[in-house]
Amino acid sequence: MTKRSAAFPLNVTGVRGSTFVQLSRHHLPRQRWSGAAWIAACGIVSVAVLPRSALAETDLSGTWRIVAPRSSIASENLTIPFTAQGKKQYDENRRKRAKRDLEFDRTASRCAAPGVPRVMLTSKRFQVFQDRDIVMIGFEWNRFRRAIAMPTLPSQFSIFGDQDNAGLVGTKMGTSKGHWEGDTLVIQTSQFSDRTLLDDAVPHGFQLKVTERVRLVAPDTLEDRIKIEDPEYFTRPWETVVTYARQPDAVFPEDNCLDRVSGEPMLPSK
Repeated sequence: MTKRSAAFPLNVTGVRGSTFVQLSRHHLPRQRWSGAAWIAACGIVSVAVLPRSALAETDLSGTWRIVAPRSSIASENLTIPFTAQGKKQYDENRRKRAKRDLEFDRTASRCAAPGVPRVMLTSKRFQVFQDRDIVMIGFEWNRFRRAIAMPTLPSQFSIFGDQDNAGLVGTKMGTSKGHWEGDTLVIQTSQFSDRTLLDDAVPHGFQLKVTERVRLVAPDTLEDRIKIEDPEYFTRPWETVVTYARQPDAVFPEDNCLDRVSGEPMLPSK
């Protein structure tokens, strides 16, 4: 009987398309191997080599804060190209807000997830944690988190086979997938529910797609160029830009949205 080594602690994951093949220590002899050497030695494993463009070209990590706090996603010189349905819903939302009826805004009335791109309008700080497989944004507001999956992140298991569960029922934050184009992090978010807003009044539907191009325009200045698409609410795609300034790194204090004054637990803007 062949004696198996109990001293080899590694579990090895190789990639074949979207299928992940796991090799235990029992497949490998008891000796030291470099990562590349023992993967190459295992003929049953096919390792995907990612193009350089898929890997990080710049470091966006750090603590950031919006330069000019605002409650509207549209810049001052931008007219949002609403469809008739979009304009009707927008005007209704503004009338309700003027009457302090915030039931239409679940972030303001129930502290629900703000959605994208609204969460990026917060006047509070946020931190970017950058990894090869995932980019995580941690917000000071409500200690909220946003996850952006990168191409190297393994596909998640779905009980419906290859179909993505999130595509069946949209979520407030949608599904964000990122990739690098040179020094720019491109984030494409879709699969939304229709229960969030783009800001404090602008509505959207299930067909919303948000594309963000995030880059450093200076060592201490971060730019998020946001493209909005939703044929149900807008006649054409449109863009806006949000800029952030680097802040000293710090541990964020506890922040519980529901602890705020009744009727005012909304995402901080101005």
